[in-house]
Amino acid sequence: MSILEEIVTNTTLKLAEKKLATPLAEIKSELARLNLPKGAFKANLLNKDQAIIAEIKKASPSAGIISEDFDPIQKAKDYEAFGAAALSILTEEDFFLGSIEYLKEVKAITSLPILRKDFMVDEYQIYEAKLMGADCILLIASILSDAQITAFVTLAEELELDYLIEVHDEAELSRVEHFKDAMIGVNNRDLKTFTVDLDNSVRLKHKFEHSNIFIAESGIKNQDDIDYLKSHQIHAFLIGESLMRDSF
Repeated sequence: MSILEEIVTNTTLKLAEKKLATPLAEIKSELARLNLPKGAFKANLLNKDQAIIAEIKKASPSAGIISEDFDPIQKAKDYEAFGAAALSILTEEDFFLGSIEYLKEVKAITSLPILRKDFMVDEYQIYEAKLMGADCILLIASILSDAQITAFVTLAEELELDYLIEVHDEAELSRVEHFKDAMIGVNNRDLKTFTVDLDNSVRLKHKFEHSNIFIAESGIKNQDDIDYLKSHQIHAFLIGESLMRDSF
């Protein structure tokens, strides 16, 4: 079993426990009461020469512990001062040591829109994302069927959540390129082997014929990497480890 399969299996098992503790009907009722506004995640990336989605994460399976003195609130403030266009916050607990509470805490102190970075396999998580204050959700093509992606996109639109569909290869890109309102993210890290190839984004960008916001993810270490990607008409970047380590 690959690490990705382990994460999906673990996520599914934990969801069963969550649904017992807090039924979906309860979340829907709370959402109806709050009437939360639409966020501006996608809008904040539009028409920028260099739009950085700065990621807040304590650890990852590939890197281990990234930040020993992890402080998501201070990091969010640093990113905002740095000029980030948006934030990405890990909420997966066991493999990335993330937390829903981190997202809620950061939401309370920042004006930047937030992507809930997690492994979405059930509509419950999408309602949950809206309730916790996320502005955008991540849909990973490799762990979802075409029917699931379509259903999750429809629900995200109903809840006024933006959505980033993540692909890794040409086959996955061809499955999702018809979603005209999606942001398309290319993960330069193979989630099965965790090897990284920055040119993966470049190859897929040249295959992509639509006008969606196109985001390069993973393996971006410095401004030179960004400039290289920009030279290939990629202008949005999700950057995590190098920013978390203050090595960008």
